[in-house]
Amino acid sequence: MKRNRFLIFLLVIMLLLAGSGAAIWYAIANMNWGLDLRGGVYVLYQAQEMAEGAGTGDKLERAITIIDSRINALGVAEPVIQREGADRIRVELPGISDQQMARQVIGKTALLQFIGPDGEVIVQGDELKNAYAVYDQYNRPAVALEFNAEGTRKFAEATKELVGQQIFIHLDAEIISAPVVTTAITDGKAIIEGVGTLEEAGTLALQLRSGALPVQLEELEIRGVGPQLGRDSLNRSVRAGVAGLVLVILFMLIFYRGYGLIANIALIVYSAMVLAVLSALKVTLTFPGIAGLILSLGMAVDANIVIFECIKEEIQNGHTARTAIEIGFNKAFRAILDSNVTTLIAAAVLFYFATGPVRGFAVTLSIGILASMFTAVVLTRYLLRLAAGSVLLKWPQTNQRSESSKATTKLRRYARGAVVFSLLLILVGVGALFLQGLNYSIDFTGGTIIQLDLGRPFTLAEVRETLEPFNLEGSTLQKVTADNISEEEAHEVIIKTRELSAQEQDKLLAAFKERFAFTEDAVLRLDKVGAVVGSELQRQALIALILASIGMIIYITIRFEFRFAVTAMAALLHDAFIVITFFSLFGWKVNSTFIAAILTIVGYSINDTIVIYDRIRENLKLKRKETLAEIVYNSIRQSLTRCINTSVTTLLVLLTLLFFGGLTIRPFIVALVIGVVAGTYSSILLAGTLWLWWKERHEKKIAMKNA
Repeated sequence: MKRNRFLIFLLVIMLLLAGSGAAIWYAIANMNWGLDLRGGVYVLYQAQEMAEGAGTGDKLERAITIIDSRINALGVAEPVIQREGADRIRVELPGISDQQMARQVIGKTALLQFIGPDGEVIVQGDELKNAYAVYDQYNRPAVALEFNAEGTRKFAEATKELVGQQIFIHLDAEIISAPVVTTAITDGKAIIEGVGTLEEAGTLALQLRSGALPVQLEELEIRGVGPQLGRDSLNRSVRAGVAGLVLVILFMLIFYRGYGLIANIALIVYSAMVLAVLSALKVTLTFPGIAGLILSLGMAVDANIVIFECIKEEIQNGHTARTAIEIGFNKAFRAILDSNVTTLIAAAVLFYFATGPVRGFAVTLSIGILASMFTAVVLTRYLLRLAAGSVLLKWPQTNQRSESSKATTKLRRYARGAVVFSLLLILVGVGALFLQGLNYSIDFTGGTIIQLDLGRPFTLAEVRETLEPFNLEGSTLQKVTADNISEEEAHEVIIKTRELSAQEQDKLLAAFKERFAFTEDAVLRLDKVGAVVGSELQRQALIALILASIGMIIYITIRFEFRFAVTAMAALLHDAFIVITFFSLFGWKVNSTFIAAILTIVGYSINDTIVIYDRIRENLKLKRKETLAEIVYNSIRQSLTRCINTSVTTLLVLLTLLFFGGLTIRPFIVALVIGVVAGTYSSILLAGTLWLWWKERHEKKIAMKNA
């Protein structure tokens, strides 16, 4: 019977691995990759009239329709054009090569007017029938116009009266041409001359054909990634994912042997499930999204570790493998549910308040958590039942571990020292924030980042000379190096400067193109963030942190008690502040993904705390003769291995991202590494100690009152 069960187990494993492999291959082949992984442009516009209260929602919807028609004419595959809030439009154009032209086509108001010498409007753009690029009589690029019936009538009447006089052609309140009328034009046709190149003529014709935008749009935020940098980011992501998966698989095999093998199978199935869901839902996967996916890969092991540690305890207590599996799952389920729900609360808050890539991180993290709960609670349990009694799940039986009062006293002494150490570190952090604050990136302060491939080795002096005519004092320059490229051999430079307008960016890029003669693909990255976006980001981050904390307090109070909830939040806020302290002390850049990191730390650190609190709750019911302090610190000792192992698996994944990820994701990963270490430390040494201190004071007050 055992032999038949084991054969079924092997058959199920082969089917799961084959199906997972096929699902992963199909999902990757059909995945929607974000702009940072395939190149493209992201622009956030604000409608100016609507911001001043003079516009309506209908104007914004018409603007979206016109932008959509312009983008369709460009032939961009799978563009994203969405309304955000009351007066904003978000546009994402994946895979385009000419970023500057695309931005010009999208955002140009294209309000065309023919105005007579007396200032009266003769014909407007909405009376156009067609517009297209042509060559004029001198073989120069021009734009040919054809008016509709009403426009033809008006234009004919005006040109009859204005022979020998100028007609001024205005585009967005600027005079682009002022031809002299030599004869009456009755066929409804006109030509705009002096438009530059044939490509610029085609762009202008496209704008005029699609119609004028009903509102003026201001660029609040622009992020552009060239195809070359996008491919590099995708390759880095794949390498990080593979390396992280391999490290976690090896760790589980070494530490948990046969149980680890089953966990690894569940992990592969989990990966297939997450990728399949993301592909089926047409989720756009960005680099922060992949970071969330890889991070959830480490977190997916958490539930299995909690289960295996519970099973190991039952086996060490003398139960058979089959009985230990059932008891272990029942004991572990509450901790798994509570820790994952609290993390989902943080992810939900992050999704609601974040935009763009950070929201993608929240989506992938949430899907990953739900998938990991299913694979751990359902699939792992099924596989363990099949393999129960076989040599695969042999675990040495030992006597139940004794609860040493000496070890408990030592752990309590360490915990008291940790409280003092944390208070000192918090004081250092407060001082650092007061004296030097945080080193905010342009995501918060507003500004422009341009990354260029100059096509040859260069000196920073050459770059400064090129920037000199643009009055960009205070700009920072950085050469981009790699493992096999020294600073002297580097071809890429990152320029961080004040907020540049679209016209200033065009002139700056033209200057670099003239000096270094690079190609269109040389613009690897182009980000511009307005100061208004940065201030909103800070406000939203604070609100998100407060709401996530409130949500967790409510849930933990329902599942445990209010004292557990408050002390857990104190430990979590401690972890977040430790990260902020390190970033302030060392002057590391704080960007938009830093917010995702802080909320992830708040959501992730709760896992170990919940595991320890769950054991305290369990021991409070079972060990009535022990003192409260003995129960708390014995519970912590019993949970040490599972807390440390869950953190190790997550750190293994984070280290792959740190080594294989790019510069833009590094602040995010560094914050998570510090947060995971701080979270493990606070869960073991602070959370239980704070709860114990509060509980003992409460019981002392009751005793004094009763006395």
